[in-house]
This record gives sequence, structure tokens and C-alpha cells, in this order.
Amino acid sequence: MNWIILLLVFLAGAATSIQAGVNGTLGKKVGALEAAFISFLVGTIFLSILMTFMRKGNIMSALETPKWQLTGGLLGAVYILIMVNAVPRIGIAAALVTLIAGQLITGTLIDHFGFIGDKQIPIDWKRLSAIILLGCSIYLFNKK
Repeated sequence: MNWIILLLVFLAGAATSIQAGVNGTLGKKVGALEAAFISFLVGTIFLSILMTFMRKGNIMSALETPKWQLTGGLLGAVYILIMVNAVPRIGIAAALVTLIAGQLITGTLIDHFGFIGDKQIPIDWKRLSAIILLGCSIYLFNKK
């Protein structure tokens, strides 16, 4: 296993938890759409600064890519908007465990069928067991 990559992904997950809480509280103050907009605006400014100093890619080549590859921002906006609304209602942990379930189930299907040009990784009993256990965790996190 590549432990450095796993550690970075773990840190990204931690950042997602913090982001959900920050955006949820911001949404209560300014409104859900407004909070999502502010989140993307701040992120865009940050990435613009990084691009100015790092300059490793060619942003103009995005014009030559298949249009479906440009939907990441749209999907990110949907994610932020949903989480801004969900976190104040069900809490960060319940929202994230449900989010992770959606990610893992969708990721498992993408892997299994090789969608998006990725390597095919068939669903096996270990992955299926993990999905079932994740369903149990959603139930336990949301049980009153």
C-alpha cells in the first residue's frame, strides 16, 4: 500500500468533515445557496492563486476535452448545496456516513462496470459485506 497517498486521502476526508460543519453553519447565517456560492468563490480564489504560482498545466486544453469531463464543478456544487442543508438538520457525522455510503456504492459500481474509463474491479463478497455494514452504520447513526 502507498501509505503517503492513504494518509493524504485520510486528511482530505478530515477536511471534508470540517468543510461540512463550516458550510452548514455558514448556510444558517447567509442561506444555503449563498453559502455554496461563497464556498466556491473562496475555493476559486485560492486555486487561482495556486495556478498563478505553480503553472504546471494548460487550462486552455479544457476546451478540447469531452464535455462530460467538465461536470466536476457542477457535481461539487450539488454536493455543497446538499450538505449545507443536511448538516444543520441531521449533524455532521450522520451526513458524512450517508455521504460515504453514496460514494462507496457509486464507486463500487463505477469500478465494477469500468465506467468513466477506469480499470474494472469486480464486486466481490468483501466489497458487498462492506456496503452492508455501511448500511448498518447509516441506520445506527440516524437511529433516535
